[in-house]
Amino acid sequence: MNVIIPPKRRDKKTSFKKLVNYVSTREEKKPGEAVTHEAVHSTGNEHIATPGFGQLVDYVGRKRATPATEIVSTSPEGIQRVLSGEVLCETNCWSLETAASEMNMTADQNRHCKDAVYHFILSWQGDEDPSPDAIFRSVRYSLKQLGMEEHQYVAAIHRDTDNIHCHVSANRVHPTTFRAQNMWNDADELQKCCRVLERELGFKVDNGSWHMDAYGDLHRTRRDMPSTPRGAAKREIFSDKESLHGYAVRETRQMLNDFAEQDCLDWPLVHNVLYTRGLGLREQQGGLAVYDLMNPDGVSVKASDVHPAISHTAMVKRWGDYQPAPPASDPDNHEAGILVVDKFYMPQLHVRDQEARQERREARAIARDILRARYDAYRSGWEKPDLRAGERFRQIASHCVVAKAHVRDTVRDPLMRKLMYRVAEFEKMKAMAELRLQLRDERQTLKETGDNRPLSWKSWVEREAFRGDVAALSQMRGWAYREKRAARQQKNAWPEPNAIVHYGAGDNAPAIKSSEHETRLLRDGTVSYLRDDKPAVTDFGDRVEVYPAPDTISDRFNNDLAAELTARRSGDNTVLSGEPKAVNRVLYSGVIRNVNNRDDRVFKVSDPELMARVLATEESIRNRSVQPEMKQAEPEFRDDENLRSVIRDLPRP
Repeated sequence: MNVIIPPKRRDKKTSFKKLVNYVSTREEKKPGEAVTHEAVHSTGNEHIATPGFGQLVDYVGRKRATPATEIVSTSPEGIQRVLSGEVLCETNCWSLETAASEMNMTADQNRHCKDAVYHFILSWQGDEDPSPDAIFRSVRYSLKQLGMEEHQYVAAIHRDTDNIHCHVSANRVHPTTFRAQNMWNDADELQKCCRVLERELGFKVDNGSWHMDAYGDLHRTRRDMPSTPRGAAKREIFSDKESLHGYAVRETRQMLNDFAEQDCLDWPLVHNVLYTRGLGLREQQGGLAVYDLMNPDGVSVKASDVHPAISHTAMVKRWGDYQPAPPASDPDNHEAGILVVDKFYMPQLHVRDQEARQERREARAIARDILRARYDAYRSGWEKPDLRAGERFRQIASHCVVAKAHVRDTVRDPLMRKLMYRVAEFEKMKAMAELRLQLRDERQTLKETGDNRPLSWKSWVEREAFRGDVAALSQMRGWAYREKRAARQQKNAWPEPNAIVHYGAGDNAPAIKSSEHETRLLRDGTVSYLRDDKPAVTDFGDRVEVYPAPDTISDRFNNDLAAELTARRSGDNTVLSGEPKAVNRVLYSGVIRNVNNRDDRVFKVSDPELMARVLATEESIRNRSVQPEMKQAEPEFRDDENLRSVIRDLPRP
């Protein structure tokens, strides 16, 4: 297991509203994500919580406007376990609904603590499945080691990613003494907790800043090479752009390591090695920094992060005080030649773009950067269409004032003048009503055409590609490649089937309810039928896959469901393939389905030989004088390993 401490704002005014909106709002749904009833009937009204603990608790509990909560258990110490939707939570507050308010009221009692929210995440490896008791025990132990055993907290288990993890939001302010807990060195304490919990609860040992030896003693983990700085890692992960640190490590670390082993890595040699790769070395903030020669004022990295041998301490100890870089050429000895820069750092290159077809890749990377800059300029310069509603209303009001003034000057009869005033007011009201209707139509037109808001990044790229922009077209192809890669990963997520029923193009069947299966609809149109939370039968539209079952009863239900899905199709181009025994079991389920048929649907396949066997077995069962309940399957469909009785009133899926 491992621990993650999300960074907070340095001004001690962490905005949980922005954090929750960023991590919980998805612009597009994943194709493999299940469709829920709430997602289909969602009105778009999001639940907005109060800042502070409120939105953090809502995030870790995956709460929405009307979450379904159920108290699972309550311990004698007052610790509750609450099932909020599909998320299991634990809190020592009065309830999950009031936890945020209780934490905020407690935090308000300490006016010196500007940011009382403490948030960390315990994460397990992808192949681990710890129990809720073990997870919440780990949470309580971690809080105890941090000195927050009696503090208010809310912990929530999330299983919606590849790694099971638990979010813990705790109040730094003690609920009785109102003193704020000092969180200095919290990362080291949590790393120590992970090593202890791995040993006590049997979790897999993970990498960290501390490790435990065979005697149970904790030691600081020593690294041969420093790890990648967080900023460089984020750049390469989220933008797929190579960082200066990554470039320096890739191009110079091995050479520096070879020279260090030979004990000849002096100041001139270090400068020359870095210079040939377009890098420079300088003193900065009491240490040494590696920078880009083409952009000296840009970002720089610590020299010790590139290689420990060129740290300021190591170089000064071995070779004396810092020496500036020697000239690239010796004016007194022209035969020595000029030191040449072989490579440069290209910040716009992707991480994978390092060798082949580099020129075209550089051009494509630059074009995409320009494309993004154009979109940013479009967004910054976009202005919402002005319908001049206020000006048009004022024009109508001014016209009414002018009309009244004309009546006042021309009409002398008071009654007639009063009547003409009323007529002018009526015309004003009529014109304003017509203008409101016209503005409503104009706003609706802007909404339908999309001109009432700026285009999104994808929509803008599509428009530019339609206009003939090569960079936009390249960007769209990159997105398509990413979607295909995600589709391949989703396809590999399904188990290996033992029987597959293929259908013709467009021969679809609706998702059906099965008393023995859980029906789950995915966003790509796939219907997955689960048994014991594992895929049993999957309807991809053009085919139905039947997966191996752990027992004969489950196998029977799976085959019956596959036969029912086949019977709900036209029967044209229906091809059954797979293991012979699995194919026989599906065919036998189709025979039983036809025998128990109470509607016009019939199970049939395209293969004449298989269909003849189906009809023969069906006819044999119908013509028997004894009750079918006492008979077994026909020999051609009998599986010696999985025998089952023929039941005429077999419940259909």
